[in-house]
Order: sequence, then structure tokens, then C-alpha cells
Amino acid sequence: MTEQAQNDSQFATPAMLSDRVSSDTSAKPGFMTRLCEEINPSHSDLPVLATCFVSGICDSVAFNACSVFVSMQTGNTIFLALGTANLPYAAENLWLRALVSIVCFWAGCFFFSQSRRIGSKRKATLAFSFFIQSAFILISAALAQSGAVPAFGMQSLGTALAHERLASYETEAMTLVPVAFLAFQFGGQIVTSRILGFNEVPTNVLTSLYCDLFSDPLIIAPIGENVKRNRRVVAVLLMVAGGIIGAWLQKSKAGMPAALWVGGAVKMLIAVSWLLWKVRG
Repeated sequence: MTEQAQNDSQFATPAMLSDRVSSDTSAKPGFMTRLCEEINPSHSDLPVLATCFVSGICDSVAFNACSVFVSMQTGNTIFLALGTANLPYAAENLWLRALVSIVCFWAGCFFFSQSRRIGSKRKATLAFSFFIQSAFILISAALAQSGAVPAFGMQSLGTALAHERLASYETEAMTLVPVAFLAFQFGGQIVTSRILGFNEVPTNVLTSLYCDLFSDPLIIAPIGENVKRNRRVVAVLLMVAGGIIGAWLQKSKAGMPAALWVGGAVKMLIAVSWLLWKVRG
């Protein structure tokens, strides 16, 4: 320490020292403090877009396993309506599986939307939300892998034998458990896209996205001039990619459980990314 610095510290008043300490503390907030701060919105569309991949892979599994969706709820609503006339023919309890998916999706939307009470854009809130979502997919994967839910544990699909086995499994009561878990967490996914302001990426459905994309007057604008168009295109590609990867995993010996493990892992990576995300300002 120089002589000048020694003299400064000797004659520093308690108030000056307190100001200096508080200044140092405010300059470097701790990790826990930063978790309570809002995320920097820059590039926050990337995790939201990644969830489109999860929708594709999980819906490909759910539809093969029990003929309903867990992310897209429009089809389930029609299945429920058809059930009032006992249609489709020989599709036993299809309406019930559709109803469970719809109601659990509603519950997920309500549950995750309550994050607004504690700061929905905080790092900790977003991370916790995606940890829950990931956990629900991973629980479903574990149930499938263990054989507790045979309809979700199928492997080497694409044969007549596999089709017959699936037909016998999909009406089992345990099939409703992963349907409920998966649909619930997908409610949180679309709520996040709304919270962060990316209404052009609903993450769960493509119908409205297709409309917005092809009715966009700037659809052929250069890449740097139409960000919303870019997000819509990427969302479609990622959902299709998720469906394709899910299909081939189910056709392989890895089977449906592997597809669910992948979906859960992606959600877990998103949760961790929120913990490491830069804060606003």
C-alpha cells in the first residue's frame, strides 16, 4: 500500500468506509441475488423455440401410444366431440384420454400462469418452471422405461405385431398417467411464450402460426428485416424435426422411452440456461 493510500485509510470516516463497502457490494451482486432479477430479453426467444422441438417429439410418442395429443389440444377437442356419438368406431375410451389431456393442459396453464405473482420473468422463476416441466417428462419416461405403462414403453414400431400390442395397451388405465403429466407441463410451455412476449411462437400448435406466416405481407423480406417471420419458420422446422426424431426413435430398439428421455433432457437444459442467463440491464 502506498503512503498516500495509508493516509487516506487513516483519515477515512466510518460513513466513507460504509459507502465504499456498499458500493463494492452493489457492484457485484451475489448469485442468489441475481436469481431474483429479470432476465435480459436478448435472445430469450431461443429457449422458447427449443420447446417446439419438445412438442414434436412428445406428441409423436403420445399419438402412437394412445391416439391423443399432449401438446396440441385442437385434435383432442374434436376427439372429445366425436366421443359423444361413440366415434370413431372401436376407439374405446378415446374421448376419456382426450379429456384427461385437455383438462390437465388447462390445469398446467393455470398453475404456471401464477408465476406472475412472484415475478414471471425472474431467472429463478423461469428456471423453476422448466425444472418442473422437465421433471414431469422424465417421470413419464421412467414409467415408460419401467414397463409400468406398456403403451408408452413400446419399441420397434412399424410392424403388424407392434400395432396389435399397442391396440391392446392403449385402453389400460395407467396410460392416462403419462398423458396427464405431459399435458400439464405443456401448459407451462405455452404460458412461458406468452410471458416473454413471443405470441408468434405458440410452441404447441402450428395452425395459427401457418396463417400468420403465409398472410405476412413481409414474408419474403430479407432475414434481418422480419424477425417474427424467422421465428415462425424456425418453430415449424423444430416441431417437424422433433416429430421425425421421435418417429425414428420409436421405430428403433430405443423405443418410446428414449424419445421421452430426449424431450425431458432438452427441457432440463433450458432450465439450466435460465439460471445462467444474463440479467436485464
